[in-house]
Amino acid sequence: MKVLNYGTIKIAVAKILLEDTSNIFEILPNNVQILNIKCWEQAVFSAILALKSFERNTNKAKTIRGEILLRASGTLQIKDAIKAVGAKKGENFIVAFGGEAEKGLQEVLSKIPAEEIPFKNCEKEEVKKLLEKAALVDVF
Repeated sequence: MKVLNYGTIKIAVAKILLEDTSNIFEILPNNVQILNIKCWEQAVFSAILALKSFERNTNKAKTIRGEILLRASGTLQIKDAIKAVGAKKGENFIVAFGGEAEKGLQEVLSKIPAEEIPFKNCEKEEVKKLLEKAALVDVF
């Protein structure tokens, strides 16, 4: 698990091996999202952009969790975002945000059918492309 700061807000991210997605969203609090993506950097950047969009009232989605999906997928349609980067069985990243992000993420990990697994940084060029895609949502 990595924990970063965005101003006074903490963002915690972990890689998980998700066994079952059927009831997962009934368990997740509003400050946690699961993304089927390759890079942890994309999860954190998408969360930061989503938080910024709500601060500036430029959000496209009704919730921060939905905005994170839009940012991570680079699309404006939530159904397309869910299809592209929504939680799936297998390897995913889970991101939590707020003052108690790390503690909250640990609590969620103890309740969901998933195992935390180690992760590494992605290649710089790959991260750059993913971050550009996330930022495109502001242009649309």
